[in-house]
Amino acid sequence: MKADLHLHSTASDGELTPKALLHCAAQEGFTLLALTDHDSVEGIAEAQEAAGDCGVRLIPGVELSCGAQKEIHVLGYGFDTQNEGILAFCQARRAQREERAAQMVRRLCENGAPVSLDRVRELARGVVARPHVARALVEAGYASSVPDAFDRYLVPGRCAYVPKEDVRVADAVRLIGQAGGVAVLAHPMELKLGEAALASLIGEWKAQGLAGIEVFHPSAQNNHAAYLLRLARREGMLVTGGSDFHGKGVRDSRIGQGLERWTDVESDVRALLARIGRV
Repeated sequence: MKADLHLHSTASDGELTPKALLHCAAQEGFTLLALTDHDSVEGIAEAQEAAGDCGVRLIPGVELSCGAQKEIHVLGYGFDTQNEGILAFCQARRAQREERAAQMVRRLCENGAPVSLDRVRELARGVVARPHVARALVEAGYASSVPDAFDRYLVPGRCAYVPKEDVRVADAVRLIGQAGGVAVLAHPMELKLGEAALASLIGEWKAQGLAGIEVFHPSAQNNHAAYLLRLARREGMLVTGGSDFHGKGVRDSRIGQGLERWTDVESDVRALLARIGRV
């Protein structure tokens, strides 16, 4: 089995359409995938159709944005994609993202890096996010790359950073559970916490219904994956892995990146499928 359970398409801030993404992954030998767009399930129907065409198994997924100044992401797997709660949440977050993008553009204009909100929306083709603002900055010549645009303008402390509206992890976890899915903490090392603080938070979120940890991810370098794996096993939580692929124009990555050490992929995926009733 070759799996990648964290992928983004044009339904949020990825570069490839769901169909193109699925076909690209299939050509690279992947047999099980999850489309996990940010606060969006709009690409899943297209991805399911493409999965049937190319013989890949697809798990419905989403990546819900939580936190405010410190962003925390929760992956949902195997839920009802027509669940009213999930759809209402995604619609509300989409509206908030639109307003956030407008505020970023206003701040950029005030700080000598004017870009067009209409162009940002054209680049999005779906849910507007910071990478689309970053791409507009690159096009306008105010940054050399998307990472450079983030570093110059779009991260906390920079002139155009606008925090998201706060959503508690407990609320995201409950929403996913009510839709029949399981919740997994995405890329925990990106929280940049010490091991003790991270373990304490994960224990708190587990008590609130968090089912798993994304152990294998490009951010889990050096000994981080080994630590996260021990933590997940100790807590009896699901283990998942994903490349967080968006496309090379967003970040220099590839499908499957960071998953080379996921040696127990088959047993871990079977455990996930059993929890979502899709064995």
